Amino acid sequence: MSKKNYEDLPLSLAFFDGVPVLFFSMAMIILAMHVHNMCFIVGAVMISLAGLGKVIWKIVIAATKKDYDLLNKQLRVVMPIGFVLLIAGIVTELNEKQIKLVQQRICSFPAIVFFTITIVGMVLMSVFAFTLDSTKKRSHWIEQITNAIAQGCLLLGIFS
Repeated sequence: MSKKNYEDLPLSLAFFDGVPVLFFSMAMIILAMHVHNMCFIVGAVMISLAGLGKVIWKIVIAATKKDYDLLNKQLRVVMPIGFVLLIAGIVTELNEKQIKLVQQRICSFPAIVFFTITIVGMVLMSVFAFTLDSTKKRSHWIEQITNAIAQGCLLLGIFS
């Protein structure tokens, strides 16, 4: 299978791709202060590093016009494993009382608005993976703006 042509990706898009990674990583650092579980921490680090790998991939393409596809494809493997570990860490860490407290906080206002936007954004990202042309600059901007909003709302939800 031949490599896709990503030559028109601008450096501005590559750097903007780092915004959701930064928002997610900040959210996970805040949560890690409360969830002292190695599975959670390893999962959060894996997800953040997978996102950083994708950012580096876009920077390399934008700067050199060379596609090192492994930096892109690793996301499909590393990120799901990271999410499984992250969720396992949360599930094994929280007792019944803590689960009820988390549910109350998630469902409080304005947190519920932020978390709802996060979920909608992640659903849209899944839809975009199948419907948008990943070689097009416009598609990348749509994905990254959606992801930045979703991850920004995750961070705001955790703050609230």
